[in-house]
Amino acid sequence: MTKVRLGRHAGLRLEGPEYETIYAFGGLCLIDNIEEIIYLNDICDRLGMDTITAGNLCGLTIEAARRGRIHDAIDYGEVDAIAALLKKIAFRQGIGELLARGIKAASQEWGLEDMAVHVKGLEPAGYDPRVLKGVGLGYATSDRGACHLRATFYKPELSGMIEPDTVVGKAAIFVDFEDRLTLFDALILCRFYRDLYPWEVLCEMVQGLTGLEASTTRLKDISANISNMVRTFNIQEGLTPEDDRLPSRLHKEALKSGHQISETELEKMVADYYRLRGWDEHGEPKADHVL
Repeated sequence: MTKVRLGRHAGLRLEGPEYETIYAFGGLCLIDNIEEIIYLNDICDRLGMDTITAGNLCGLTIEAARRGRIHDAIDYGEVDAIAALLKKIAFRQGIGELLARGIKAASQEWGLEDMAVHVKGLEPAGYDPRVLKGVGLGYATSDRGACHLRATFYKPELSGMIEPDTVVGKAAIFVDFEDRLTLFDALILCRFYRDLYPWEVLCEMVQGLTGLEASTTRLKDISANISNMVRTFNIQEGLTPEDDRLPSRLHKEALKSGHQISETELEKMVADYYRLRGWDEHGEPKADHVL
């Protein structure tokens, strides 16, 4: 819990701000005052807006204004202008009508498709795939876009379970994490218990709650089947292998530290992922893999 003690927002209380909110409004919008980030966090909470998407949309809008694609008065670090934009998005007023349709629609309208960072229309969290390459695999293959929560794969890479920069063998660990966290979703368990509930504990939990025999193999099969069904549905709705990619900007622009992820590295991990899932080279589950 946070309480602002000084300044124009003195007395404001909320839960947070969490890492992603600080990244989205601090890093992307260049706001260097934590009290102002808390203020924007509070606006998003009250309007029911996700702070990752909100910060990304504001950042793209700032670039659109700087490049003359729009004529709204907004720039990096301008808290009040960003706050006003959040309200326009929530109520679909003016420029907010377009932004409310998402970063994909806005970037297409403004001719900024090469600049917008998203996968399948969803903006990434504050884990950079040029450093954490397994996170890049997760962003690319997640069923809903650049989601860091489907497998929470930043955990094994940040904790040293596997080197962040390695590519070989990464998909195998990723599949195990994704299967276990998919089961978390099915059971409605909090992601932050991931270290407390390994497969063995999940088996004990499921068997105790349902009376069903629950081996690790059986639970992995159930999780894999969920992934297969979701994938089959998405393909039915138009998903293609080209959607399982990162924005080209992330391949072309290395970080100042020199970290980068090549298209070849991503393609290697995606191909390994398809194979381990039992999908064909186009990422389509085989008929006998969907129960």
